[in-house]
Amino acid sequence: MRAFTRLSIVGSLALAWLWPASALAQQSPPPSELEVLKQEVGRLQERLQQLEQAQQGDKAQQQRPAPSPPPAAMPLAVQTPPASAMPVTAQAPPAVPPRPGEREIQLEREHPAEMLGLPKPEIGGARISGFFVGSANYNSHIQMVPEFAGNAPVSSEPRSLDFRFDQFTIGAFKTFSPWLSAGASIEVERHAARHSHGFDPDFGCDTGGVCIEQFGSEAIETEISLHRFNITGIAPLGNGLALSFGRFDTPFGYERHDAALNLTATLSEVNRFGRPMSMTGFQAWYAFAPWFDVTAWVVNRWENETTEDPLEDNNRDKSFGGRVGFTPLYGAQLLNFGIGGWWGPEQDDNTKSERWILDFDVTWSPLPRLLLAGELVYGGESGVSFRRRGIPFAADEVSNKNVNWLGLYALAHYDLTRWLGLSFRYGFFDDQDGARTGVKQALHSFTIAPIVHLSRLIPDLRPLGVTYARTRHPLDWVDVRLEYRLNHSNKPVFSDARPGVPILDADRDSHQVTLQFVVNF
Repeated sequence: MRAFTRLSIVGSLALAWLWPASALAQQSPPPSELEVLKQEVGRLQERLQQLEQAQQGDKAQQQRPAPSPPPAAMPLAVQTPPASAMPVTAQAPPAVPPRPGEREIQLEREHPAEMLGLPKPEIGGARISGFFVGSANYNSHIQMVPEFAGNAPVSSEPRSLDFRFDQFTIGAFKTFSPWLSAGASIEVERHAARHSHGFDPDFGCDTGGVCIEQFGSEAIETEISLHRFNITGIAPLGNGLALSFGRFDTPFGYERHDAALNLTATLSEVNRFGRPMSMTGFQAWYAFAPWFDVTAWVVNRWENETTEDPLEDNNRDKSFGGRVGFTPLYGAQLLNFGIGGWWGPEQDDNTKSERWILDFDVTWSPLPRLLLAGELVYGGESGVSFRRRGIPFAADEVSNKNVNWLGLYALAHYDLTRWLGLSFRYGFFDDQDGARTGVKQALHSFTIAPIVHLSRLIPDLRPLGVTYARTRHPLDWVDVRLEYRLNHSNKPVFSDARPGVPILDADRDSHQVTLQFVVNF
């Protein structure tokens, strides 16, 4: 009976350990924790029955029960041995071999804090998680983006090395029941961005005469923002209709705004210029079948870091969008692709000029160590006007014009070893009318990034249990990425000039090197 009591305690500890789940931006596609728990409970019940039968047989053969070992106090910080290793009686029956597909419960420490004997980070039952990013950067040139089109990131001043603390994000996530959950996060971001202005004796390109571009003198800023939040309920309709209100990553493609959720240190041209990064409003998701799901949303506006758009709407209309997803292959060879779109008036106080995009994305793991991802976007907008542009890419002003753009990226990531991966990405953006980048141009980029998964070198550290969006590739606790990026344009749009200096000539190429450190917690 004591053996049965000890085994029950161990089983309870195992179930209590298995219940919490890591909560980050993208959840893993493998089977749910509920299914895993059901399997573990069934296995424990079967073993308990076998041990009870064996114990009854021992009592029938012996006149008194065998002495059991004295109980020993076990501090919470000490790792508990597996259930099969706990002594039952002096003549314990042999261990029952696991059935195919079963695994022994291992009460290992899941979070790095537990490696130090500390509890998992929780406040009031809410799971606390987040990430921070630091980097060392070198730029040969900065891309010139006229102010009406947004800006270009400045990870370092041209031809210099700079060390940065880029981003810190922390969030709280709570599951109240199987049908109700919520979460929110705050972001502290240190960033620099720069755009170009037109220059002539009157400082402006709309007064006639010679027009020359020059960089503005924008300072590096530290911003604190309400990053992401959601409250999600699952309505009991069919397979379960998920309804959410909050601020989300736009669910196109694999790339996300946050560096911790990408396999490269920088973003593609599609993400920066071709589509919204974020959205605030209502979102609904429904799975008609395991291989077919639909997402739809109504939100304030097109939010993009390049143009630094805020959360609040800028006109009296809303933006609408959706994505239809297909998953014909599961398991290790996960294949997912989707077709989506966006429509809405995005100009200030203008509800008559619509902006729209069509988006196609795909992720596929043809081999256990190989991940392929890609995205194609085609977009347009009506009633677009912007200023004259000057040397070195002089062009006339545009007034009330219909514009279009086309962009894509293709990414391949291969794990050379358990702790070392390699990413390659090709990006392309055809700004057919100059509305998105400020210059009528074709942009190309070639990015290669070795990734060292430092945390995988710790033998007993469990993985986070979450993956990159729509993939099987897991996120790691600590990553170090060394990225080289070559940018090329068919127009001279890259310059190393100082702010406030007229730019008479520029280059068609730029080189970027980034050593990035990402830590998840």
